[in-house]
Amino acid sequence: MAELVQEQQVKKVQRLLEGWRMALLPLKSVLLWEQQWHPCAILASVSILFFSIWLMDLSTLATFSVFGLILNFVDFIVPIISNTICGPNSWTGQKEKVFEEICRSIVIHYNKLLGNINAFYSMRENSPSMYYIISISMLCTLAWMASSINNIFLLYIFSTVVLLWPGIQQRGIFNTLMSLIKKTPKITTLKSD
Repeated sequence: MAELVQEQQVKKVQRLLEGWRMALLPLKSVLLWEQQWHPCAILASVSILFFSIWLMDLSTLATFSVFGLILNFVDFIVPIISNTICGPNSWTGQKEKVFEEICRSIVIHYNKLLGNINAFYSMRENSPSMYYIISISMLCTLAWMASSINNIFLLYIFSTVVLLWPGIQQRGIFNTLMSLIKKTPKITTLKSD
């Protein structure tokens, strides 16, 4: 039953991203760091975007408006350009398989995120004290960070981490770092006689 629902979700995502399919193939390779220069390209493009926003010195509402304008423009122009450059004859079965894999990955990560959110909110009924401890501490930490660090810089760090995360996961960098942390020697206390 769950597999049938997931297949329906994959088909729905494929229909939604039909115009983006030619752009998603190179985007996948960039996000997964298939070339050595891909992380640098991600970091450079995000840095240029946020440096431009910082230079414009926009208010928060104007910044969101500019982001919305950029996203709408990209959503409008990418399907037109990709269909112009790569005609329908260049779409092969191999590319269709990669596109379906991308859509399946999107659905799997979306369902995982939704499951984590539902598990967190179900904690409210199962363990209300833990729910409120986690909620209040996270919100206080977020409020402290937002009041002491520039919001554009926080958004820059968040965007960079989100865009670099698929490559970090693909290369196993996070798992390697976590295993190194687990291997650190434990500090033993000396007992006095």
